[in-house]
Amino acid sequence: MKKIAHLVGLISTMAFVTGSTFGILHLPGATELSFYGFLGFAFLYLPLYAIDYYRANVPRTLQDKLKVAFGLLSGIMVAASMVFKFMHLPGLPTFFMVAGTTLFVLGFLPLLFFGMYKKSVS
Repeated sequence: MKKIAHLVGLISTMAFVTGSTFGILHLPGATELSFYGFLGFAFLYLPLYAIDYYRANVPRTLQDKLKVAFGLLSGIMVAASMVFKFMHLPGLPTFFMVAGTTLFVLGFLPLLFFGMYKKSVS
């Protein structure tokens, strides 16, 4: 499972970066590569990584579990917003973007930096 997750992450990241490079160079296929690379990362790699993280038999603190949960939820919400925007679908793309960004800034980042601070002090 871990190999599959890392392979999906590698392929989707390569597609996203290649699509971004194609966009800078104004080559055809840039939008599709960027879009599908981003979708693969957000909707395949992030959930596979979270599942693998929770399935590991390593004891985790509540702070670590919340950090992964906030990161996963904020990533999926921002990705859903991007899908709505790219595909010009009606819905709540602005709400998803604001909610996902807020969850990231007020949930994930404080837990991440507080954990890093605790490790550096001890």
